[in-house]
Amino acid sequence: MDNIGLVLMASVASAAATYFFVSIKSGAEKIADYNPMAGRQRQLSGTWQGESTKTGQDGDTIVYKVKLDLEAAMRQLSGYGKLETEQDGNKYVIDVEVLTGGFHHGQFMKIEYRGDEQQKSHFGSIIGSLDESGTSIDATMTGFTELLGAPGTGQLVLRKI
Repeated sequence: MDNIGLVLMASVASAAATYFFVSIKSGAEKIADYNPMAGRQRQLSGTWQGESTKTGQDGDTIVYKVKLDLEAAMRQLSGYGKLETEQDGNKYVIDVEVLTGGFHHGQFMKIEYRGDEQQKSHFGSIIGSLDESGTSIDATMTGFTELLGAPGTGQLVLRKI
């Protein structure tokens, strides 16, 4: 093989190696973005209790008592919870599960959840922040609940118990 061919092969190999290592670094930086410090992760794990107020498109509002058991491990959030409310004299209890969740910049979290009952539609997203002491979460949520009959948005305030 002549010198031009060797130079060409070396150039292609060098470009491929650079692309590979830059891609790995870029992917690692994206993963690191969602990786809380171990202490913050431990703070998020546990039982949380509070209240959620969700308002539908027509202005109807539902207030839920919320209890969540969260487990943060390996950059992922999982858990289960219970929502309780009363509407038109009827008491409703909705069991929910955390489908996916993560932490961003050691303070912000995002959770995707759904109701456990297949026959009732209840699902949504929560985006919030964990306070410095690790004992309070203030969040905004959006989702759908059959009790409103439409998508809604709301606020969620939780305290660690």
